[in-house]
Amino acid sequence: MFTLPLLVVTLFLQVKFHLRPGLKYALYASLIISALHAIFIPLKGLGDFVTYTNAFMSVSFIIRAVELLLLQNLDELMHLEKVSQVSSSILYSWEPVHKSLGYRRFLQVCNLIANPRAIGWNHGSTKYLPPLRPVEGEAGGEHCFPEHQNMVLIADGDRRSFLLAHIWTVVMAYLTMDTYQAAFARNYTQICNSVDGFLNKVMGLSVSPATSEMMVRRYLLSPGCWIASYAFVDGIHSAIGVFSVGILRVFGAKYAGEPWMYPPVFGSVRHLLAFNLRDIWGKMWHDLCRNPFLTLSRAAIIPLKSIPVGTQRFLVICLTFFVSGVVHVAGTYAVSQDVCAVGMMMTFFCILPLCIAAQHLLSDRLLPLVLPHNELAQFVIWLVNMAFVTGWGHTTSPWFLDHSKLPEAIGSVPLPMSLWKLMADV
Repeated sequence: MFTLPLLVVTLFLQVKFHLRPGLKYALYASLIISALHAIFIPLKGLGDFVTYTNAFMSVSFIIRAVELLLLQNLDELMHLEKVSQVSSSILYSWEPVHKSLGYRRFLQVCNLIANPRAIGWNHGSTKYLPPLRPVEGEAGGEHCFPEHQNMVLIADGDRRSFLLAHIWTVVMAYLTMDTYQAAFARNYTQICNSVDGFLNKVMGLSVSPATSEMMVRRYLLSPGCWIASYAFVDGIHSAIGVFSVGILRVFGAKYAGEPWMYPPVFGSVRHLLAFNLRDIWGKMWHDLCRNPFLTLSRAAIIPLKSIPVGTQRFLVICLTFFVSGVVHVAGTYAVSQDVCAVGMMMTFFCILPLCIAAQHLLSDRLLPLVLPHNELAQFVIWLVNMAFVTGWGHTTSPWFLDHSKLPEAIGSVPLPMSLWKLMADV
């Protein structure tokens, strides 16, 4: 809970570090101590969601601190700052991080911390930048701003369509979270009893209650937890977009966001249906934190010049998943205080890149060599990928489900009102 404000203060005062080295090391130490406190001495009585999120985000902010303070030169970062409206376009200027300790620097620091994909910054992926058009005729006329350099025009997005789509996403995410909590947080025992009754009385099978519960956890709770997690992150992102692009504009367009600043967090579901682990994690799921994790991993691996490029890329992927595992186990340990759970979680994240590499070698390298190049061969490869991903999920998903404490955290997210409880009292 203290790591976020400490990181804000650290980035805000970074411009003074060369004058006061003691201040730098004091703030660095405070960040580390705050993250360790969130993990090993978690706040009690606030629910699993707060405990998990506090530890998870604290370690995430440590990674952001390493990225922004050690791996990046903060003085060289440039941000697209809104300057003026020009017809149907908005005039922006590439501006450096402000050196004066004032409100403008504070806003830039907050944007850096809350924007791990670096949308609108020159150190992020270019795919997050909107179409930029250099200012030509406008710069010499009434829209000339001599105090700004590197001005560009960005076409005004379709604000109405953006708001409608994101409001719909917020509503659907809320309903998904409410349904998950109604089924698995408040009525888990009834769900297990219903499945047990269906298997024994309707299907005529003879299964124990323990087997019925295992089937509920594996085939109902597991996909429900992933869907609810997806909905939670997507819903929060869309709610922030609606607030920034829509509500803030009511009070003034100067600080309101634009649609291009809120690209989707998740990729297309078609990557899931392709049954390719590399695409599922790289293109569909892990967009939000990919930039900080990859930056840290590349900084550690790329300097190893003697290692072949292919091996370097594989080691970058392995280290990226290891870092992701550390972030997740921070939340796990804060909730459970269970070393065994931490070990199982790290095993999940360390095995995942090995599975990605094995599937790549099998379906992208080996099978195309032995199969003819036709549509039937593509279908066979798709079936092999489906079997591979199904086997991976069946084997390793229970490790994450049983030990991560994510189902409990999602089940304790505070919702202001439950539609299920209101309409059906469940």
